[in-house]
Amino acid sequence: MSPDVRRPIDRQMLFFAFLLMAVGMVWIYSASALKGDYGHEAATAFFVRQFIAGIIGVSLMLALSQVELGVIQDNPRVLQVLYVLTILSLLAVFFFPKVNNAHRWIRLFGQSVQPSEFFKPLSVLIVSWWMVRHAEAWDERQNSIPKLLILFGILLLPLALILREPDFGTTFLILFVSMLLIFMGGAPRWIFAVVGPVLIAVGAAFVWFEPYRRARVLSFLNPEADPLGKGHQALQSLIAVGNGGAYGVGVGASMQKLHYLPEAHTDFIYAVIGEETGLIGTVLVLALFVGILWRGYRVARMVRDSYLKLCAMGLTLLLVVQALMNMSVVLSIAPNKGIPLPFISYGGTSLIISLICLGLLLSISKEAGA
Repeated sequence: MSPDVRRPIDRQMLFFAFLLMAVGMVWIYSASALKGDYGHEAATAFFVRQFIAGIIGVSLMLALSQVELGVIQDNPRVLQVLYVLTILSLLAVFFFPKVNNAHRWIRLFGQSVQPSEFFKPLSVLIVSWWMVRHAEAWDERQNSIPKLLILFGILLLPLALILREPDFGTTFLILFVSMLLIFMGGAPRWIFAVVGPVLIAVGAAFVWFEPYRRARVLSFLNPEADPLGKGHQALQSLIAVGNGGAYGVGVGASMQKLHYLPEAHTDFIYAVIGEETGLIGTVLVLALFVGILWRGYRVARMVRDSYLKLCAMGLTLLLVVQALMNMSVVLSIAPNKGIPLPFISYGGTSLIISLICLGLLLSISKEAGA
């Protein structure tokens, strides 16, 4: 579709995302009170950093919303360049000191950047392009297997580096969304009967034979066994949500954020929202993500181009599945994976990548007229 006939962006999707970002700014300010060595100035310090990241992210979002994503179909060199740069950045993290026992960040100009975040939207663009580019192979048993093996090979190197950091949560998220895209892209259904159990077995092995991952799973199953150790986060998170009741204790009045709940402004910010706004607040946040899912699905359904259709579903699923993973951890439905809540949790790279995904979705929405 030529630029002169492209329609306006999906304003409802933009509205939902901006509301989520506003919620994030408020509760980063609230949840980071008395954090670390900052004392009473912590809330302002973390808020300012997140606000600056938000300005950068919104700028990138607006720029990407004007890009015609369909041109990648005919010129995949952009994906190739981004893939190589991502690999180099994922290798570079191992030359920087560990933070919280993990090599996940690069320090640039005094700021931390998390390269694994950038592979999230890139993986969607790559998988979608591959599935559409080789669409004719999915109807033939003999041709489909080599094509899928090559695709898994392309994903394997960056995923292995992310897993090595270690970051099991991000690895799982990217692999899960990629498998959904492969399924929606038309791959033979019988393949999933073979690949699914294999991936489950490999994932279980990675968890069981790595002591800290095994400890997380065991503490998830029985957090009361070690309330001051491995089960501490899960129990304190549930206490925070339970304290909130139906209506919450009031914005800024959370007790769990005062050094009881670790990572209150990042991975467990949803628990602080639950304590301060109660069931109503947590349901409203969930509803906003459901709104993004609804608008993203509508964009994917209405756009005619197969590549853009897959991209829209993949980018939407990245945001929504990650949100559900985070909420599941906070509510002790799943083991802790150290994954942030999109648009809300503190973290400049995470916020910027969430807004990049949104910008790409808004670009597709112009083609769809959604």
